[in-house]
Amino acid sequence: MTKFEELNKIYTNAENDFKEYRWNCLNFAVQVGKGLAEYLECDYDEIQYYRPPDKDNKSIEAHPRDALLIDIDTSWHYGMGVNLYVEGNIDNPAMSYIFDLALKKEDGNFGLRLIKEKKEFTLDPNDPASFTPFYDLIYNIIKNRFELELEKFLNNKSTEHFPEYG
Repeated sequence: MTKFEELNKIYTNAENDFKEYRWNCLNFAVQVGKGLAEYLECDYDEIQYYRPPDKDNKSIEAHPRDALLIDIDTSWHYGMGVNLYVEGNIDNPAMSYIFDLALKKEDGNFGLRLIKEKKEFTLDPNDPASFTPFYDLIYNIIKNRFELELEKFLNNKSTEHFPEYG
């Protein structure tokens, strides 16, 4: 084998290893989304994936394979959203509550970080119970956003901005 052929073989192996790593992370992101739907007792269609926010801080809805982007921290960054509806209007989501995530495979498990909240979880893909604290936090973040923070905002006691209301 020539040195050139050896370099091509090394490159091919690295390329295949990266594709496998990406595929494993992508499948895990979908597993998290399906598990969240099950936890929330909604259809999987109510869970959306988003590309990380752009320079204008806008997130674009995307298929999971297009939503996950690797960053310099070697984590896959993406957004996941939960569609929310005004009661009685189930045909037209009022909004999708989006949270930004960073995902990294670590020794057979996955590290999943809620970026804004600075909370990190180690999840075992073979143990669905290990996902429950993550799902509990998502549920409580959304619940508190609209039960507690909105009231504080309306009474001028919050620094939170509510783009949902203009």
